[in-house]
Amino acid sequence: MKRPSVFCCVTLLVFCVGTANAFEPIPGLIKDGYKDDADYKPFLETVEGLKTKCDVCHKPGANKKAKGHGLNDFGKVYHDQFKHNEFQTAIKAKNNDEAMKIFKDAWEKTIKEKNADGKVYFDLIKEGKLPGKND
Repeated sequence: MKRPSVFCCVTLLVFCVGTANAFEPIPGLIKDGYKDDADYKPFLETVEGLKTKCDVCHKPGANKKAKGHGLNDFGKVYHDQFKHNEFQTAIKAKNNDEAMKIFKDAWEKTIKEKNADGKVYFDLIKEGKLPGKND
């Protein structure tokens, strides 16, 4: 039996227990974690305007149950950096500060990477663009 994608599990977990623990889904974590960072202002405005905020890491309309789970290039890099088990333990312990730290550690590593076009994800974020390609 194949294990489901860690990122999809995290997203599902956050959606399921997020309300009970007052901890938001991943797009909410971006907003909460970077709301005071001036470099993120244009990006956060872009994310707010999205029909589906999951489009930051997922391809719009993609089957999240299919192989690759509909992740775009940015989502795949983030998925590889994210420590799911530690995050899940923090959520279960209702330790939102630790969960946010785990989220931000993975995020900070991811935004330093370059996409296939050689653009650094953080440069795209500062421009107010979505970092991943959602073709």
